Amino acid sequence: MTPQQNIRCREISIQIGLNGFSFVVFDLDPTGFGGEAIVRSVAYRDTDMASILVSEPMLTAIDPPMGRVFVGCATDNVLLVPQLLFEPERAEQYLTAANMYVPEMTTLSNNLLSAQAAAVWQVDAGLAAGLLQLYPGALFYHPLLLELDATPAGCVQAILDGELVHLTVCHDRLYAAETLRVDTPEELLYYIQKLVKRDGFTSYRLMLTGEGAGRFRSFFEPYFSDVEVRDIRFYNHQRIREICG
Repeated sequence: MTPQQNIRCREISIQIGLNGFSFVVFDLDPTGFGGEAIVRSVAYRDTDMASILVSEPMLTAIDPPMGRVFVGCATDNVLLVPQLLFEPERAEQYLTAANMYVPEMTTLSNNLLSAQAAAVWQVDAGLAAGLLQLYPGALFYHPLLLELDATPAGCVQAILDGELVHLTVCHDRLYAAETLRVDTPEELLYYIQKLVKRDGFTSYRLMLTGEGAGRFRSFFEPYFSDVEVRDIRFYNHQRIREICG
């Protein structure tokens, strides 16, 4: 165990959504006596992050010291680029070619979470600058990357994330991935049917993950060979830390 690992510290996960944000503060006790605990978890229906973050004691405290900081950006305006073709310095060019580039916004990318694809997206310039000032070493990521390498064959995986769904479809290998704005289970089923584009739709398994996922089981069961539900609060916050070790 290195000296750094012997130090009790905090890890922070921030998740930015379309109409607000949430954060989770993890208290890591390397001795094993206190284990690992969520000491603060808040979801705000507010987009004024700057003033809120600086007023949160657990985000600005000196003790225990700050460890890793993850910032997830949930937006449906995201572009996936095959990992073999991705060049970080060309991120804005990819968005421009896809007619998705907005000049006054900050372009972000991440190619660390999946062996198959990198994600390119944009956020408000002031928001990005404020977060980088608070947390210069933060890892920015898009939640669509979290399950690209983990969706089993013959499976549709849907991560419920507020007003968005991060959807991946795997035949014998990854076939499609997209982040969508979805209001109803009927709308989600429609998008899944469009993405699958194969006969024998009911042969697919469906994995529903996220807070409140359990309430949709009965709706989807007639359409899939099996429906697995993982009703997990703050799923993205925990999953990003799991992937990053």
